[in-house]
Amino acid sequence: MTKKRWTTLGFLLIYLVTSVFVMLPTPADAAQRDPIVLGYYTKDWYTDKLSYDSLNKYYRHLDYVATFTARMDANGGLIVDYSPDEGIKLAKQKGVKPLLVVHNMHNGMDSASASAVLSNPQKRWKLANNIVSLVKKYGYAGVNIDMEAVPAWNREDYSKFLWELKGLLKSGNYLLTVAVPAKNGDTNDNWSGAYDYKELGKVCDYIMLMTYDEHWFGGKAGSIASLPWVQSVLDYAVKQMPSQKILLGLAAYGYDWSSAKTSSVKWNTVNQIVQSTGAQVRWDNKSSTPYFYYWKGSEKHEVWFENKYSLGIKLGLVKSYKLAGVGMWRLGFEDQAFWNTISSKL
Repeated sequence: MTKKRWTTLGFLLIYLVTSVFVMLPTPADAAQRDPIVLGYYTKDWYTDKLSYDSLNKYYRHLDYVATFTARMDANGGLIVDYSPDEGIKLAKQKGVKPLLVVHNMHNGMDSASASAVLSNPQKRWKLANNIVSLVKKYGYAGVNIDMEAVPAWNREDYSKFLWELKGLLKSGNYLLTVAVPAKNGDTNDNWSGAYDYKELGKVCDYIMLMTYDEHWFGGKAGSIASLPWVQSVLDYAVKQMPSQKILLGLAAYGYDWSSAKTSSVKWNTVNQIVQSTGAQVRWDNKSSTPYFYYWKGSEKHEVWFENKYSLGIKLGLVKSYKLAGVGMWRLGFEDQAFWNTISSKL
C-alpha cells in the first residue's frame, strides 16, 4: 500500500472519529432530553418519616434529594435541626445525590438573621466556611441555599455570599444550588427584591424557582400556581439566566381556606376530603387548576390544589422553555399518581 493511500485512509479515519464525537450529546443536550428531578426531604418532628418513606419508595424518579438540615443564626453559625444521616444514607444506597439545605426559617422567615450575616463580611465568610464543613462532614454532593425574605437592601450582599461560597465549594466539585422566590420582573420589595436573577445565573449550578404559593395561607383563596403566572415567571427568568440552569418548582400540596383558618392539604389526602364531604371537583380554565367547595357545619371551605392534569400541563413547560428540570415540595406529600405524571410528561 502506498504512502498516498495511507494518508487518504488516515484522513478518512480522523474524519469518522471526529464525526462520532461531534454527534455525541453534550451535557446540556443530555439535560434537555432527561430533565433532572429534585425533591425536598424534611422532618417536622423527630418521628416524622414521610420524606424517608417517600424517598425509599419513589427513589427511581429522583436525581437529587435536598435535606432540610441546617438553620443559620445571626452570627454565621449553623444549627442542625435534625441529624441528616438517615436520609443521606438512604439516598446514597438508592443512587440519589444528597444536597444540604441551609435555611433561615425560625418562627417564620428570619429576615433579621439573614440580613445580619449577609451585611457583615466576617459573618458571611464564617457562614460559607461552616456550610462547606457540613457538606464534607456528611458527604453531600452540594448545597441548596434556601434563604428567604432577604431584605432588598441586601441584594449585593446575597450575591457576594454566593460567589464566596462558590469559591469554597469549587475545589471539591460540589454543586451550588439555590431556591428563590418566583417573580415576573425585577422588584425592590423585601420578598423577592434581593434575588438578582442575572447574577444567580452566573454563579449557581441550578436555580430552583419557587413557582408555587401564588395564593397562600396568609391571603385570599386562589390557585397555588396558575398557568399564566408560572409562564410569566419563566418568560422573565429565561431572559435573565440560562434556561438549562432553571428548575421549575412544583407543589405537592394545596390550601383549604375558611373563615376560621387556612390549612395546607397534602396531594395524597385531597381525594379523602372530596369523598368524605361529597364535594364536586371543578376546573378553573383561567388558571388551569382544580378546586372545590365543601361545608363543615355553617362554615364554607374553599380548596385549591394540584392534580395530575394541572401538574401535567406545567411539566410541558420544562420542554418548551428548555429547562433543566423540576424541584418538588415536598417528599411525603405525594403519591404514585404524582410520580406517574412526572414519568409520563418529562
